[in-house]
Amino acid sequence: MSKTAVGIAFNAIIKGTGINDIGEILPDWNESQLNEDGDKIFRYPGRNGRFSRGKDGGKVIIGKRGFLAWLLNEYPLDEKVYGANIRNDTVWPALIRGAREVESGGIESQFVPITVAATQP
Repeated sequence: MSKTAVGIAFNAIIKGTGINDIGEILPDWNESQLNEDGDKIFRYPGRNGRFSRGKDGGKVIIGKRGFLAWLLNEYPLDEKVYGANIRNDTVWPALIRGAREVESGGIESQFVPITVAATQP
């Protein structure tokens, strides 16, 4: 998937689902969040989060490609990570499904296969 395709897909998800829904998904992915404009994913690593400085602290920009690879695979509904009843939950699967089906025909039909190895945080 090209850098342009990743940007287009990510922007479509933000536009279609809204910043609030993606804002609920990102912390469960890798403890990240969106910036105010909704165009960058970032997080504050380290024990003290946003107050850490140095090697393990500060603000880190997270790649959108990794988020899309995670979103479009089975990782968001992995029972080992999110619990045995995650598929029966009413909110989480709806958020994931909504993000996957944003564009007409769905993102999956346009951007799969993803050749990037998805990493599970």
